[in-house]
Amino acid sequence: MTLCIGVEVVFTYITFTFVGGLSGAIIAFALDMKSPKEIIQGAVGGIIAGFLMSLMLPQ
Repeated sequence: MTLCIGVEVVFTYITFTFVGGLSGAIIAFALDMKSPKEIIQGAVGGIIAGFLMSLMLPQ
């Protein structure tokens, strides 16, 4: 049994993960979190949320 994942599905995972990280960093900055640690925490949270959202999409 082999697992065959299409290119479109992988592109969707990557896109949602990248955009989630970017939006998490922007939201952290907009909430007056100016230190690099806080912005990185926002980006990591966005990456996790974006990846989980991409898993919930119909394939």
